[in-house]
Amino acid sequence: MRRLIRALASLALAATLVAPGASASAGAPGSTPSAPAARSASSPTASPASALPRATSSASVITATTTSAFKGSWSSYHTYAEMVADIKAVAAAHPDLVSLRSIGTSYRGRTLWLAKVSQNVTADTGRPEVLFEGGTHALEHMGVEMTIRMLHWLVNGYGSDAQVTSVVNTRTVWILFNLNPDGSEYDISNGVFHSWRKNRQPNATSTGTDLNRNWNYHWGCCGLVSAHPASVYYRGAAPYSAPEVRALKAFVASRVVNGRQMIRTAIDFHESGRFVLWPYDYTKTNVPADMTAQDHSAIAAIAKKMAALNGYKAMQSSDMYVDSGSLSDWLYGTYRIFAYTIEMGVNVYRTNSVMLAETARNRTAALALAAAAGCPYALLGTAVANSRCGAFDDDFEIARGWAVNPDGTDTAPASGRWARGKPAASKIGSVVLQPATVPSGRDALVTGIAAGTSAGANDLDGTTTVRSVPIALSAGAGQHLTFRWLFAHAADSTAEDHLRAIVEAQDGTQTIIWEKLGSAALVGGTWGSASVSLDAWAGQTIRIRFEATDGGSASVVEAGIDDVRVTRPS
Repeated sequence: MRRLIRALASLALAATLVAPGASASAGAPGSTPSAPAARSASSPTASPASALPRATSSASVITATTTSAFKGSWSSYHTYAEMVADIKAVAAAHPDLVSLRSIGTSYRGRTLWLAKVSQNVTADTGRPEVLFEGGTHALEHMGVEMTIRMLHWLVNGYGSDAQVTSVVNTRTVWILFNLNPDGSEYDISNGVFHSWRKNRQPNATSTGTDLNRNWNYHWGCCGLVSAHPASVYYRGAAPYSAPEVRALKAFVASRVVNGRQMIRTAIDFHESGRFVLWPYDYTKTNVPADMTAQDHSAIAAIAKKMAALNGYKAMQSSDMYVDSGSLSDWLYGTYRIFAYTIEMGVNVYRTNSVMLAETARNRTAALALAAAAGCPYALLGTAVANSRCGAFDDDFEIARGWAVNPDGTDTAPASGRWARGKPAASKIGSVVLQPATVPSGRDALVTGIAAGTSAGANDLDGTTTVRSVPIALSAGAGQHLTFRWLFAHAADSTAEDHLRAIVEAQDGTQTIIWEKLGSAALVGGTWGSASVSLDAWAGQTIRIRFEATDGGSASVVEAGIDDVRVTRPS
């Protein structure tokens, strides 16, 4: 692996070309370590410079028939045309389980094919979803083969394999077969391997963007990434500058339903090294500010379980090397999708027998991740699973559809209304009313998020209301609304000041289920915990409201809410 990464600089200038049909003794890619590896613990660091302008040249559509097929020891691999024919045949044979769609096109006009696999494939069932994706880097053909084989395993095992049947019956599986078809077709063009990594989009001085450096999460910030167009790690002229990245971005965004991202887990299949990697890439800190400690524990536990199944090594991605703008960082950082990179095999361009064995050893790990989409916290124990995997779960680290002033009747000024973010500390003397820390992670829902120490200075001053997205409760008994709360006020507070939790039924009826009132005392801001039964609304769809009021003309009131959850039925 270390030799492979050190070879990248020379490969970028003069790629070693090997015929796909050549024998191993003749220097076939199945026997040479000269192709660039996807990851390495000894990778160098590239310092990003300012972005260069995007190329404006256009390209005509190139059909898959212009490329050479895999031959000889690589004949089990699929060209783009063969891949398309294969997945279309599967979809035609199993219309009750598989539907195909395009999520867009590559720079050169090739369709980016996505399969949906589910027992009720024509409906949007609300089941937990999992995303499998391959082909990000052109020379890593085994990733594409893994996605094709996933499709076959799911349809062929349905009804006969208990694990497969359970996944298809209870999950929605999305399979994006090849994110970079232009690059992978170029990599095998003219009967040779080109050691090509990027897409084929012209840039300012060269060709191609590294699709795993083009995502807008700490884009270009650090590590093995480059602002130089000729680099194999070129980040692109701007985030999402690659059309393939934009297409996948739009699809993932489309899976936000009623404020909730339906895709819970994901794997980006790469080569090589035999690793299961979890976020983040951009920092070596195990639990940075943009990740909660419980998320870190859960995401690492799933990676270790997959590694136990496929025999790989599990680690945080940055333990190998730091990079930025990766797909897995973006999926987790933006949507809290538990996203993994699986580095398959020990080198690229492995022959048929190696590829078939390597994909097979990842079958149970991939199915286990699909199963984990139902409750990604399950490996942390029953108590955590019951708390985190009910009808609703929001730690406010990302936006999940809460609406401020939903009725248009709030009286608090904009500076005092509910806002999601990191609160600034506010004090009266030495008493902290609004602490700068939150119960979990970095952000919470707070009133007057900026600092203020007097009436009218970024405190509440009036009423502010926030309402959740619709929450479909189970019909079972024992569900509870749990949340962390903060309610602080100056000594001139009265019972007119309050913090309330309210259930809004489908017919609009509102019921106060929890309340804290002001009093004539200086009360500091400390985070408390609340748990309220929702049995009265079991089987219904509700919304949760939080209402905070500063009813006095000269008082100081601060309120906060975090970690709002509806537990599983008991």
